[in-house]
Amino acid sequence: MNLDYALTNATLADRAGRWCIGVAEGKIATVIEGDFLNAQTVWNLDGKVLTAGLVDAHTHLDKALTAESVGDVFAQNGLASAIQAVRQLKSNFTVADVEQRASQALQLSIAAGTTAIRTNVEADAFVELRAVEGLLNVQRSLTHQIDIQLVAFPQEGWFAVPDTLESGASSYVEQALQRGIKVIGGNVNQGLWSSNPEAQVDALFDLALRYDCDLDLHLDNWDGVEAFTLPYVAQKTIEHNYQGRVAVSHIASLAYVSKSQAQAAIELVKNAEISVTVLPTRIKLTRVAELLEAGVNVVCGTDNLRDPFVRYGDADLLKALLLLAQLTGYMANRDLERLWQTISNNAAKMLRLPYGINVGNSADLVVFDAYSISEAILHQATRLAVFKSGQLVAGTMHNKQRSRGAEELGLRLYNSDLISPRRWT
Repeated sequence: MNLDYALTNATLADRAGRWCIGVAEGKIATVIEGDFLNAQTVWNLDGKVLTAGLVDAHTHLDKALTAESVGDVFAQNGLASAIQAVRQLKSNFTVADVEQRASQALQLSIAAGTTAIRTNVEADAFVELRAVEGLLNVQRSLTHQIDIQLVAFPQEGWFAVPDTLESGASSYVEQALQRGIKVIGGNVNQGLWSSNPEAQVDALFDLALRYDCDLDLHLDNWDGVEAFTLPYVAQKTIEHNYQGRVAVSHIASLAYVSKSQAQAAIELVKNAEISVTVLPTRIKLTRVAELLEAGVNVVCGTDNLRDPFVRYGDADLLKALLLLAQLTGYMANRDLERLWQTISNNAAKMLRLPYGINVGNSADLVVFDAYSISEAILHQATRLAVFKSGQLVAGTMHNKQRSRGAEELGLRLYNSDLISPRRWT
């Protein structure tokens, strides 16, 4: 077998021992236990952790890096004030502006080891389709560095209700689907919008069925029992045979309903095969441990990035995971390894992507400066190398290549004076 390169003596997240991974033509060509593969270029990782690329299943790249444009108007002053601030921002967005900021944010993601991402893209009367066009352009331009899934997102609510905050975005979301977006978003929150939440869910499923699209809904993002539409979403998912094609995020109100109500809802969610995304930057989380214990596909995302909703962040999933561990009180190695699934296998399942260090999969790989998954999380390990489809796109080794004046990415640039058997120590 002619390999482009091999990574040997690697510690993998899902199996014991040391492993060798051979890469050819952008794909994983072989996975064998041991410390040597015959290839022109060989890295000896000396036991460092090698994982499949990280998957960030919930972001908002269209409004990323806009926090400094709104002064001190942030979500801590009330959700309504942040919505109003974003409306003013969006009205001035241009396609080029969205492209520039989203591309800058994605470079942060790639440097942090993310090789697949799903981002919400707002489509409404304020931004019209400018954000959609900008993100579609970015999706095309960065295809060799990161997989990008787009969600047509109605931040302003689904219906236009006069004399309320709910402005309505349904027609713009449908136009976004016609432009090529494959996932329908939702913003179902009875605590915020005046329209009927069940009617919103019905309309979303109707659109999803017409366009054969998956659903990814912001749902019940409310610190109280007033917004609790989760059971209805699960019932509709089963009714429409949409198991495995629906994701919900936040579902904060699940933490406020009674234990019996929560248990019944979690069982429904599991039966509907709904993925649940938790966003640690929100701090007030849903019943994460109970969802995990029930076998629900739980996912962790980085969410907003330096915008009026969340001023913080650098698109690093490992930081989000550490925060999630702190908020849930997960400390044991086995629990940290379980949380790791929320940014790897679970997230890939939600995005319906092939995943893992398996023969035939794309060589989307990350080398961490750590010897175990728990160490990587606790020590916030450096990303030594990030590969997308076999090509080195980020990491400390990539930075060294750039400093040497390399004019293009790719392992064909490497030779023995750059890579030594113990480069990673």
